Amino acid sequence: MKDLTLKIKVCGMRDAENIRHLIELNPDYIGFILYPGSKRYLGDDYILDIDIPDFIQRVGVFVNALMPDIFNWSNRLKLDFIQLHGTESPDYCIELHRMGMKIIKAFGIDDDFDFSTLKPYLSCCNFFLFDTKTDFHGGSGKQFDWNILIDYSYDIPVFLSGGIGPDDADTINHYKKSASIHGVDVNSRFEINPGQKNIVALKRFFLELRSN
Repeated sequence: MKDLTLKIKVCGMRDAENIRHLIELNPDYIGFILYPGSKRYLGDDYILDIDIPDFIQRVGVFVNALMPDIFNWSNRLKLDFIQLHGTESPDYCIELHRMGMKIIKAFGIDDDFDFSTLKPYLSCCNFFLFDTKTDFHGGSGKQFDWNILIDYSYDIPVFLSGGIGPDDADTINHYKKSASIHGVDVNSRFEINPGQKNIVALKRFFLELRSN
């Protein structure tokens, strides 16, 4: 029987004290933005000097990055997963996979999205992440029509992303039986400021999502 317990990934973390409070909630994944064009970019000189438990997976988010930069950040932050949020080709992902990287490949979803475009990525990605399609790199704070998930038929587990907020736990629990949903990715709608999360709102969301 499929385990319907959804994993929770909190992305765009940066502030040390904020990360310490988040760790107390036992998220499954913590995401760090390593794209210089983002308001949540860690910064070239960032040092992660926080003791993150081993059961919390560290994810680095990149956009069309050079491979040496990916390996540099992966070593510095001891990343468990590489999340690719740009227009990275299947060949690019295959090469990273061959080098031992575990990959989350993000795709922008709209009503016309063709899931068959994912087929070349099946052999090299551990997870897919479905976000709301925009004309720029980064989150929109808006949701796509989650009903489209019924058309997803591949075995690669999925992170649901895009405009997920504090009041969405019940709706997410309704969809978790479909599309091999592995977990949810939350960010901007839980923020006080870019990179600074509202821990109280996250705690309530965690409780509601994990109680069903």
